[in-house]
Amino acid sequence: MKKGKFFTLVELLVVIGIIAVLAAMLMPALGKAREKAKQADCLNNEKNLSLAITMYSNDNRSHFPFTTQGAVGCGVYGGWIRYENFPCPTEGLFDIESGTLFSYVGTVKVYRCPSEKTRNNNSYSINSKLNAQPVDAPKDAASCPLILEEGTRGTTDDGYFLVDNNVLAKRHGKGSVIAFCDGHVEWQRWSDGETWEKCDNLKDDE
Repeated sequence: MKKGKFFTLVELLVVIGIIAVLAAMLMPALGKAREKAKQADCLNNEKNLSLAITMYSNDNRSHFPFTTQGAVGCGVYGGWIRYENFPCPTEGLFDIESGTLFSYVGTVKVYRCPSEKTRNNNSYSINSKLNAQPVDAPKDAASCPLILEEGTRGTTDDGYFLVDNNVLAKRHGKGSVIAFCDGHVEWQRWSDGETWEKCDNLKDDE
């Protein structure tokens, strides 16, 4: 009768140790891959919102959407997104479907970055300098931000990126996804000053 071959305890511990080492080596890479996937989703979200703004402007005399702001904007209709209180708490009370862009977007999922840590149902803000402005207002559409990931107080509180006050949410590798006025979307790692300068680069400031 043949004797069965069994692992000794030492051999088993060695195998477990090797698996543990390999897992430890793979985890950072898997984490980076997951974050890259989330960043790609965020890029896609902002691209869809940017396209919605283009369609909106085509139907509204070539102007960017109106954006409500702060406490005076609570419950007000007519903005690109509507909110019930200010600042929006972490669970958020954005009424996305009542915003002027929703009919061009068609799904609430596009409004939320998958890397958003709060329970807010909106992760994005529109450059305050473009509020209801003509679409040709930027000096250089390719470098002027249109949609940004706002991070003031840890949440996108009103969908209005107030230049010289609000800051970017650094959700993606210490950087942020930004949609520009020419329609392209990219990742940037700007300082607050750089962000405000880019947002404020309009023709009427000449």
